[in-house]
Amino acid sequence: MADLVPAGGEPGRSLLAPLTDAAGGSLPARLGQFVSQGPVRRALPWFAGVAAAGMAGLLWLEMAPAPQRMLYTDLNDSERAQVSAALDKAAIRYTIDNRTGAITVGEDDLYKARMLAAADGALATPETGEQMIDKLPLGASRTVEGQRLQAARERELELTIMQIEGVEAVRIHLAEPEKSAFVRDNAPPTASVMVKLAKGRQLSAGQVTAIINLVAGSVPGLTVDAIKVIDQQGHLLSSGQPGDSDRLEMEARLEDKLRDQVEALLTPMLGAGNFSSEIQVDLDMDQQTSARESYDKQGAVRTETQSASQTSAGSATAGVPGVLSNTPPPQPTPSPGAPTANSSSAAPAPSPTNTDSSSTKTYELGREVAVTNAGPGKIRRLSVAVALSAAAMAKAKPGEIDQIKQLVSATVGADTTRGDQIAVVVRNFQPTTIEQPKFWETPWFAMAVRNGVALLAVLLTLLLGVRPLIKALKREAVAPDDAGADADDTDEDGDAASPAAITDKSTAREPVDPEMLGKQVGLAQRLVREKPDTAVAALRQMLTDPETEPAR
Repeated sequence: MADLVPAGGEPGRSLLAPLTDAAGGSLPARLGQFVSQGPVRRALPWFAGVAAAGMAGLLWLEMAPAPQRMLYTDLNDSERAQVSAALDKAAIRYTIDNRTGAITVGEDDLYKARMLAAADGALATPETGEQMIDKLPLGASRTVEGQRLQAARERELELTIMQIEGVEAVRIHLAEPEKSAFVRDNAPPTASVMVKLAKGRQLSAGQVTAIINLVAGSVPGLTVDAIKVIDQQGHLLSSGQPGDSDRLEMEARLEDKLRDQVEALLTPMLGAGNFSSEIQVDLDMDQQTSARESYDKQGAVRTETQSASQTSAGSATAGVPGVLSNTPPPQPTPSPGAPTANSSSAAPAPSPTNTDSSSTKTYELGREVAVTNAGPGKIRRLSVAVALSAAAMAKAKPGEIDQIKQLVSATVGADTTRGDQIAVVVRNFQPTTIEQPKFWETPWFAMAVRNGVALLAVLLTLLLGVRPLIKALKREAVAPDDAGADADDTDEDGDAASPAAITDKSTAREPVDPEMLGKQVGLAQRLVREKPDTAVAALRQMLTDPETEPAR
């Protein structure tokens, strides 16, 4: 039987402890003792779960692809081959989209790929307008300078429009005629825009309008009507009649307003669902300007002028004025006797008097100038159709339908002279059946499947990975305890163990058992008979108080 206390051993140390290193025990044994502790065993499953989740996260981060960034979008086959060769040569991983042909690289390799592709002779990033202006040669003519500035402006507009979602490439052509010294010879600039859209994408009317206004605001003197926008299929996106969309929008808004008025009128009388109404509005979008000028026929007298001239009777001298007619008559000679009527000396009869008069009146005429502007949006014709439910009108009188028709006409403001039509009829309503989509076609089903798959993956990881690991660790922690319990009764040579060691283990694990105490006393007696030299040391060790045992 082996000695329970080695030579020179200190009291209080375990008699069954194997030879240990300077630290007081072998590393596997100390690790097993640490794992076998109660708090460690309780925290071990949590530690294993957290470690498994962390390892799964690290594995996913390692296997998941890096975020991709767009390198080139619009390339032909030869250019795409050049870029691919440059990236292969630099050992940069890239991806080519089979639908669009776009080349994407990892987010960390984006600028490195651009520099390598440009240095290897492949395509570089699109040149900006500022770079084009910086490359303007020194001493360039005015014509070359103007063309380069126009190209830079087109490039800046292209890069700006390409930021719109769904637009892959843009080409812009600006036509700016040279300015003339004569104002009447100046022609306004025009522009043409060709956009290449992604597969299956379309530009809305608002986006087309935004592109047109963007180009018009970037070129001085360019109007909205002078810009044409087409796509890669050759379809004209800019409407030739800009008023059509406004007309449809105004008609739709007016129809909705009138429909709401009719619904507010009939709902209290018939109830919801017992009638249906449709309204058609035809608007006149022509803008007219008329001017009228009129005069008052009965004008007021502004000025009046009258003049008169009168010529009185003169001398008897008549004839053609001249020298002879102005000579005085000869001196008369007296003659005896009475004068006769035919006497030449008798005085001539006086000539009649001439009178001349004139009058002038100026009238002020009234003038009226009227200018009338008729804006767009005038109702040209209005049509209203109302269908009433036969079930709701079963007890109605014949005159009530006419009354409803008059109410509807007054509600929408119908004018018979304008040609408006109001129709009210009674018909049987059929209930509308709305087919519900299948449950696997609903959005929540796809979300539930995705979440269920993720939850199942977590459960499989815990059951197949974490649970076996926890069981293995528990078996390793229990095995040393069982082996120690079996070795308490015998030593390495198969002899009886020390009663002190048995007593220590028994008191540490469970309360003192009388039967076990008797066995231990028997073992002590056997020990005294067989090995009396070690009995004293064993007895001293049994009697030593563990609390007062010196620290090792």
